[in-house]
Amino acid sequence: MLLSGSPRYGVGMTQHGGEQERRDWLATPFQDRSDAAFQPVPPPIPGPETPGAGLPEVVPQASVPVWAAQPAPAPARVQGDQIVAVFGDTQRTGLWTAAQRTTVLSAFGDTRLDLREVIRPGETLEIESWTLFGDVRVVVPPGTEVVVSGGTLFGDVKTERDPRESVAPTGARLVLKGYTLFGDVRVREAGPDTGKPPRGWRWTARR
Repeated sequence: MLLSGSPRYGVGMTQHGGEQERRDWLATPFQDRSDAAFQPVPPPIPGPETPGAGLPEVVPQASVPVWAAQPAPAPARVQGDQIVAVFGDTQRTGLWTAAQRTTVLSAFGDTRLDLREVIRPGETLEIESWTLFGDVRVVVPPGTEVVVSGGTLFGDVKTERDPRESVAPTGARLVLKGYTLFGDVRVREAGPDTGKPPRGWRWTARR
């Protein structure tokens, strides 16, 4: 018996499987053998009672942006650098390029270094400063570990923390060795916008 029209197949069926199912159906007695009566049975959907049977289960996965999955590596720093000033101040603010180890030599003047946009979480920067007459002042972002050594003949060595900027450690570390004859060696922890800085730190204000 020749049936007109193209056969219909269920989800996941091949043409060979559909023809075999049609032959078995036609061989069964007392069946309506019209083309409209034939309905192939689709394979079962996998479930707790039939694991691994039927169609594979497709679980949609959230797409991850390329920039989030593969962050760009930070540029490597140079190993060492020197900043020399005879008469005048040495000042670095904003996003400036700092070396892994920076040596500052100053005869008459202050040394002011702002590392808030420079030091990265998880890295260590070393600064060694030699000054005859002048202060050494360094600003770091909140959460930075600070190790200060050195000394001064006429002056103070201090580390200041802003109580308003209490955050968890970021893994960043500053090792400062400051030597001055007449002057102070100070490190201050401050956020990007802490209002009007106290006296002696006005140079850190954002303009």
